Amino acid sequence: MNYKLFNSDITDLNVDEILESKIDFDRFDKDCQYDISAEFFNRDLQNDLLNESVPYEIKRKHYVFIRKIRDLFEKHDIKINKFYLMGTIMELNEKEIDISILKSVYSNKSNTVWPCKEIFIYENSKNRLDDLLQSNQITEEDYVSNLELLKDELNIYENEDELQYLN
Repeated sequence: MNYKLFNSDITDLNVDEILESKIDFDRFDKDCQYDISAEFFNRDLQNDLLNESVPYEIKRKHYVFIRKIRDLFEKHDIKINKFYLMGTIMELNEKEIDISILKSVYSNKSNTVWPCKEIFIYENSKNRLDDLLQSNQITEEDYVSNLELLKDELNIYENEDELQYLN
């Protein structure tokens, strides 16, 4: 189940009430457990380029949001295991939150916070490329080429000169 909150931010005091008004909690099986994935427009990244010098910090507001949403589901007797909170500046407009709720395949509770989804995707894909290179499944040239394609796809630049050159 997917829910999109417009004109909302994870720091809104009533974000849980806004979400509660959108969700039909009777549709959930109380005997099942669920995972939540929430993406939000991370204004902290808006003025910075996605590059290695930008600090991608996990802040108190991220955990306050997770606590509010977990409490909302607990209030309706729905168990949440994994909670993924991902910030982005590419896929959402400012003041948007996109929330997905799926049946869980996990058995314990945990929270994962990535202030920048693009870096999360980059890190995971880079790790796969690293493994392929280490196991000699790709050449070093293929590795570098794929890494550059990944950076271009996610608009990740190592310095401002690269960005200016591309424009």
